[in-house]
Amino acid sequence: MFKLFCLSISSALFLGLTACSPSFVEVVSETDEKQYQLAKNFQAQGRTEDALNAFLRVIDARRDAPESHLEVGNIYLDAFKDPISSIYHLKRYLQLKPDSPQAVQVQQLIQTAEKEFARQLPAGPYNAEIDRVEMLELLKALKIENGRLKQALAVSEQRLASYEGMLQGARRATAASELQTVQSLQVQVPRETIQAATPNPESVPRAYVIQSGDTLSKISKRFYGTPNRYQDIFQANRDRIKTPNALKVGQEIRIP
Repeated sequence: MFKLFCLSISSALFLGLTACSPSFVEVVSETDEKQYQLAKNFQAQGRTEDALNAFLRVIDARRDAPESHLEVGNIYLDAFKDPISSIYHLKRYLQLKPDSPQAVQVQQLIQTAEKEFARQLPAGPYNAEIDRVEMLELLKALKIENGRLKQALAVSEQRLASYEGMLQGARRATAASELQTVQSLQVQVPRETIQAATPNPESVPRAYVIQSGDTLSKISKRFYGTPNRYQDIFQANRDRIKTPNALKVGQEIRIP
């Protein structure tokens, strides 16, 4: 019994020394943890909640798990809209890796989470301040866009003025050319010819028989030299023609 007791004490002492010995410090990196790898696989599959739980298990199992804190902070902010939890884990990442190359980006994520938290509060000064900041940013962007549009408008106006000058020049050239053509084609018409072209009212017959294809305008042109007196013919035949278009072949009408 005494021997067994001594062996038990020796084993206990050995185990205690082993646990405190620096040679047995955990050497597996965070990203090589099975739970961390499992969480990354869940992320790739779109299983966000499962990934979150796996990352949290890594955090629970290790004293330092900055990468898991960063992943959890992103998940809480993007997927679950929980800015408070997100800010906690993002700040834990900065505490564990203050000199990380991602430190600036993580600070920006914290600011985004703080704005999201302010949005979720009832209407008050936080929302007003955020709205003011966003309005200032929007105003700045609008001023830049307005300046760009003014420059584009000035260029367009210059081009338009140039095109208008070219168009006016082309119109003047066309008008001059047409005038020259008309002048070259002008012929002095003898007065006798003009008089011959004007029908003599005495020669206009007082009756006419409708032919195929006739219209009152054509008949007016034939007897008066102009189609515009078709109304006179129609009025003179109201008892025979119901409408100006109701002509019948073989029908006799008056020529006023």
